[in-house]
Amino acid sequence: MAEHEPWIERIIREAAETGAFDDLEGRGRPIPDLDEPYDPAWWARRWLRRNRELDAVTEVAAEVSRRLPRVLAGGAEVAVRAGLEELNGLIAALDASVEVPARLGPLPIDRILAGWRTRHGQTRDRPISPGSVSAEQ
Repeated sequence: MAEHEPWIERIIREAAETGAFDDLEGRGRPIPDLDEPYDPAWWARRWLRRNRELDAVTEVAAEVSRRLPRVLAGGAEVAVRAGLEELNGLIAALDASVEVPARLGPLPIDRILAGWRTRHGQTRDRPISPGSVSAEQ
């Protein structure tokens, strides 16, 4: 280390030594659009993309909220689980197409089913009759 190290270099070096930069988003990945020509409207394009993603997230969240009560009204646990897995498929398709902060994340199926069982007086060991699942569910 040089005796005349600039103060900002010292602060950066000390922060790096203490691990302050270890968990930065994007660490280990190339800088996006680094090889692209400069676009003076880059911020507007990113803003529009973020808003489109947020609109899609809002739409899927509303769809899940609208369909969830019908799924939970299913008569059999297998039908409820299938409905929850279908909703998680919808969420997964959205999450694959948006950036990290906008993602919804999957529904906690086991936790939801535990609450459903409690409300319906069922236990996990209770057999499910094949005729209790309708084709509509």
